This record gives sequence, C-alpha cells and structure tokens, in this order.
Amino acid sequence: MQADIELLVFQDTAHYLSHAVKAQTISVKLPDARIESYTRVDNTKTVGSEIKYGPYENLPPFSYSPIVVHFESNQPFAVAEELVREIEISHWGNVQVTEHYKFVHGGAQSKGEFSRLDYQAGPHVRGQYAIRRLVAKLPPRAHSVYYRDEIGNISTSNLWSDSKKTELEIEPRYPVIGGWKTAFTIGYGLPLHDFLFQSDGKRLIGLTFGCPMNEVVINTLIVKVFLPEGSRDISTKFSHLDIAGRPVVVLEKTNAVPEHNQKFQVYYKFNSLAMLMEPLMLIPGFFFLFVAGIVCMHVDLSISKSSASYLAKLQWDEVQATIQQIQHIINRGLVIHDKLEASLCDLSRTGDIQACKAARKAADGSLK
Repeated sequence: MQADIELLVFQDTAHYLSHAVKAQTISVKLPDARIESYTRVDNTKTVGSEIKYGPYENLPPFSYSPIVVHFESNQPFAVAEELVREIEISHWGNVQVTEHYKFVHGGAQSKGEFSRLDYQAGPHVRGQYAIRRLVAKLPPRAHSVYYRDEIGNISTSNLWSDSKKTELEIEPRYPVIGGWKTAFTIGYGLPLHDFLFQSDGKRLIGLTFGCPMNEVVINTLIVKVFLPEGSRDISTKFSHLDIAGRPVVVLEKTNAVPEHNQKFQVYYKFNSLAMLMEPLMLIPGFFFLFVAGIVCMHVDLSISKSSASYLAKLQWDEVQATIQQIQHIINRGLVIHDKLEASLCDLSRTGDIQACKAARKAADGSLK
C-alpha cells in the first residue's frame, strides 16, 4: 500500500569466488537497522545495520555459500532502463548535449491505488520512497538548459550555476513510486573551447561518459558523439545542411553505475575549409529567394479580361445581382400586403370606408 514501508532483497555469497583463500571477511552494510531476515552461517553477527560474515580461513577454491538479506529501505530506487546521450559537436562554437531517459522506480511495486491527497498531506509517510526530484550535475557554463517529456516542457525545475558547476533540479509531473515509469529529455549547450583541443595535428574532444545524476543506476547506456561533417568515421547522421553526413562514435554499456561516470576522449581530423560548406550553400539559396521576391513584385498576376474564368465571373455577378433585385421586389410586395390587411382590420373595427379606399389606392400605385 501507499503508506507501507519498502522492503528489498539482496542475494550474494558469503564466500568470495576465487582460488584458494587463506582468510576473508564480508560485510553487508544496509541503509537501515531494521532487518526482516538474513541467512545465518558460521561466524555471522550483526552490528546495527551491518551484517558481518567471517572471518573464514583456508577456503577451498571456488567455495560458494549463498546468502539472502531481506531488509527495509525507504530510499528511492531510481533506475534508467535506457539512457541515450547525444553529443553533437559544432566547430562554430557549441557542443549540444541531449539526454533521453526511460525511467522506472526499481523498488518494491506499490499495491492498491495512489492517493494524491494523502501524498500531499504527508509525503514523508504516505509515499516516503517515491522519486520526487532528481539532481543533474552538469558541466560549468552550461547554457540553454531545458527539461521536457512527451507532453511538452516541464516548468517544475530549478537551475543553479557558478564558475565551478551547474546543477539542474528536476521534478517529474507526478511522484514515481514502486514499479511506475516515466520518460523525459534533458538538453543543454556547452562552449566548444572548454572541450576541444589540438594534439599532433588532430582534434581532441574531451567528454564525460555516464549519467550526470549520481543516484541513478542505468541498465543500458548509449553515448553518441556526432562529429562535424568532414571528419572521419564509420556511421553517419544527417542533419540540417549536411551533404555527406556526420561521423558518429557510439559507446554502449550495460549496468552502468555512478563509478562509470569517467572522462573519455575522441580524436579526429578535420579540415577547417569544411566549415565554409554551409555558408556557401546558404548564399545562393538566399540569392535565389531574393530574385524570386523581385520577380513576384513585378509580375502582373491579375486575371485576363478575355479569359474564360473572368467571363464566367462576370456572368455569376450578374446572376447574383438579378436574384437580389427579385428578392427586393418580393419583400416590397409582402409589405404592401401587410398594409392592406391592416386597413381591412381597421374597416371592420371602425367602419371608416374612406380610409380603407385610400389605403387601397396607395397599394395599387405601389404595385404599378
């Protein structure tokens, strides 16, 4: 239920799998001192939230002693089922980073319905293990930072920046509890001169592998580095104004943890003349657009008076005018009829014959 505690299970072996071991000790440190159950073998003891197995001496090769620990942990268990980081290098001065997350709470699945009212009233009791916010530690001088999901931009985020770091605190549209999933995208730009260097006639780009959120475990991590068009590599990605396609370096790893967030480097050769390719493509494009605008301003696009469409339009206008005249005549006839009917009613009520004759005479004149 929503207010229940979260229980997790840890499985391992009390004996280190190796060749013959002279002496060993294994300690299992848990986040809370409350332990539901754990496997007891020889030389097992607990000290607070820590379980110690050993010491064991003179173990034979590949000794195996399975242990299971069932314990309480009300900390959010953030898991990225897939994280795709796209790093696009532009020699015009920018490094664009886009990170696509497929997120899940990997803890114990919640049973029953979720009550937003109960959660808002006591978030630390009813949903204490929910993922409420995440903090992404971005490189210094990150700019143009955005955070959105499939619906659109999400405004519940905060950004702190100084000369040493940039931190983005994000909050999903709803608290993610056990078994729930969400997907979102983070994007930001970086100044190129902070990461691009030259070494032995080659360009060197220094980047970071891994996730900027330290509390997230990643099942599948894919890092794609899109080099400028004109660089050398195998796979390519087509973008705006690309002709031959951009070389792409792809790095992939499964079961990535915060310790894998290390720096890596990509070496490539690049001819600076390739930077002129896009401006040279834009110049003739704008020129032809300018010429087309001049031509459109000086060309007479009106319909010729001798064309069939123009004559048909004239006939249609004449028909419309005739119909309007007929409608006007009918309306005038109805008004005269109403006046005659009113004079007859007055005659039957007052007996004034002269007034009725005058109304009849006026009606005859109008009808003629």
